[in-house]
Amino acid sequence: MASASRSIEIAAPAERVWAVVGGFDNLPLWLKLLTNSSLEDGGRVRRLVAIDGSVIVERLLSFDEVARRYSYSHVEAPDPVTDYVGAMMVEEIDSGRSRVTWSSSFVPAGVTEAEAATQLETVYDQGLTDLKSLIERG
Repeated sequence: MASASRSIEIAAPAERVWAVVGGFDNLPLWLKLLTNSSLEDGGRVRRLVAIDGSVIVERLLSFDEVARRYSYSHVEAPDPVTDYVGAMMVEEIDSGRSRVTWSSSFVPAGVTEAEAATQLETVYDQGLTDLKSLIERG
C-alpha cells in the first residue's frame, strides 16, 4: 500500500473548522475542483461532480464527531489508484488554531507510487489551501 498526506494550519478554533470539514457533503464548499455533492444511501455515500464533469463516488467508512475525524473509500473515481481509503481529521493546536490533515492509502494503478501520491497530494494541497482561505476570511 502506498500513501499520501497533507496538512495545513488554520487560524481558527477546531470546532469552527470541523463545522465545515465534518459535513460529508461539504467538500464542494471548499475544494474548487468540485461543483456538486449529493448524498445517497442515508448519507453514507457522496456523489461528487468535478469541474471537468467526472464523477467520484465515495462511501463513508467511519465518522467520529468527538475526535473530529472521518474516513471514506472510493466506489468510483477517475484517479489512477485502487483500494483507496481516505481520511480527514481536524486537530486543535490551541484555542485559536487548528491543523487539518487529509491522508489516504491506496494501490497505484498504471502509474508509479510516486506519481499517484503526487497527483493526490496536489489535490489535497489545493483543497486545504482553499479551506484555509474560506475559514480565515470569515
